[in-house]
Amino acid sequence: MHKKYFDYAASTPMDEEVKKELISSLDVFSNPSAQYGSGREAKKYLDDARKRCAMFLQCNFDEIVFTSGSTESNNLAIFGAANHKKHGQVISISTEHASVREPLEKLKRDGFDVIYIDVDKYGLIDMNSLVSNLNAETILVTISYASSEIGTIQPISKISQAIKAYNAANNTRILFHTDASAASVVLPCDVSRLGVDLLTLSGSKIYGPKGIGVLYVRRGTEIQPLIYGGSQENGLRAGTEPIELIAPMAKALELVLENKKRDAYKFKELHNELVNLLNDKKIEYIYNGHKKDRLNNIVSIAFEGFNGEDLVAMLDSDGYEVATGAACEANKEEPNRALLAIGLSREEAQGSLRISFGRGTQKPELRGLVLAIFDIINQ
Repeated sequence: MHKKYFDYAASTPMDEEVKKELISSLDVFSNPSAQYGSGREAKKYLDDARKRCAMFLQCNFDEIVFTSGSTESNNLAIFGAANHKKHGQVISISTEHASVREPLEKLKRDGFDVIYIDVDKYGLIDMNSLVSNLNAETILVTISYASSEIGTIQPISKISQAIKAYNAANNTRILFHTDASAASVVLPCDVSRLGVDLLTLSGSKIYGPKGIGVLYVRRGTEIQPLIYGGSQENGLRAGTEPIELIAPMAKALELVLENKKRDAYKFKELHNELVNLLNDKKIEYIYNGHKKDRLNNIVSIAFEGFNGEDLVAMLDSDGYEVATGAACEANKEEPNRALLAIGLSREEAQGSLRISFGRGTQKPELRGLVLAIFDIINQ
């Protein structure tokens, strides 16, 4: 049976052009920190890839720090900022991914004050609550650009402006971090316009290789490293750089820029098609997330009275691969926290599906998926 893949929010297949870049980069095996000829050549190769990544973010090339993926980038941003200050308050929202939330819970256990700002029924942050919680003890605000679970886009530029206004009025230095892993395929990631100090990207979400990510660190932003043992990555991430992953990451980002408008248009068409098909079949469901300010390649829906894991298993047996939420938390028995945060009951949250599109998704596949959902629900 040919499987139809609808979990691009968890991981994307590697683009053919990215594969070619990966294969060609395998010949660059010398350590870029070495002082002999092949080491210097490897360093040039690494610097070129770093500059290509910087082009995507419209930043300086020395503001790019390579990591093993978005989880490490988020941990480096959060723990790096906290460890530099030793104590203080960190602010986030209640719909964050585990790679943000779990580091914050660790900070809470270590004595930091962690505040989760409420979101509305669409998953949007309460800006008034955010501003009222900023104070002299606040050291970091970390809010994802868009939810990988329900698709809602946060007003990152407005949040940045509010933080900067508070900093200017109170002579504070509150840092702002955003995880843009889910958003980077379709949303602009110019860090100057976003106004962030720290930004996370992941290769596995942009048709690049797994095991590679980026943390943008604005010049002058002081954070502490998590990994020691070398001066690589401006002293923020020790270890020999994996050029065979870094170069393909740079290529994947270039392709994102080339395809962004086309992908955004396609995802909107697929999103509307899926919703129309569900409505045409008169399937009763709860639509999660914002209907306008959202990533159109992610559709989160819930079926009251059904178990999401059962639905995933039955759809898998029919040849359709979907998710209940974030893959990192798929094995946990608790309902999706993002769905609970937007006001769904535990029963409604338990019956959730996340259907996410990619460049390879075709409209006829959606028709088959909806028919499979219809048959399962009406059995």
